[in-house]
Amino acid sequence: LPRRAGRVMAGAGAAAHDDEVILALRALGTELAASNRAAAAALGINDSDLAVLDLLHREGPMSPSGLARRTGMGPTTMTSLLKRLERGGWVERRSDADDRRSVTIHASGTGRLAERYAHVDARILALTQDWTPDDRERFVGFLTDVAALARAETLRPLD
Repeated sequence: LPRRAGRVMAGAGAAAHDDEVILALRALGTELAASNRAAAAALGINDSDLAVLDLLHREGPMSPSGLARRTGMGPTTMTSLLKRLERGGWVERRSDADDRRSVTIHASGTGRLAERYAHVDARILALTQDWTPDDRERFVGFLTDVAALARAETLRPLD
């Protein structure tokens, strides 16, 4: 992948490289969390609401219990959150086609989210404009693997 000049010291060992990777990922996590809090506030929701909307947008409709499991929230918290999002027009509850007693939650306000993130999405894509398809594939694969590790930690029972 392309590198920015001066990011890795010449002759730095594997431990320094490992530290650089972990610190860069931690910094990214911190900055994304702050950005998401600001975006959520601008949209009149909170960051937990935004996390649920993002999950629904990326993975599609889910049951309330599935959302609670995926986000690491308790069922009572999820119920309150979904009521708030439903009142705001962000989600819709729909009866499950196979089991009329259960519901699935569908995102309905994703257009508002897309508008909010359009400018930053364009700037991110501009950063990768000169990358080869192989570079993009490796980068997306890396991010996908990191997200899977984070998801596994969220779903892991507490010790």
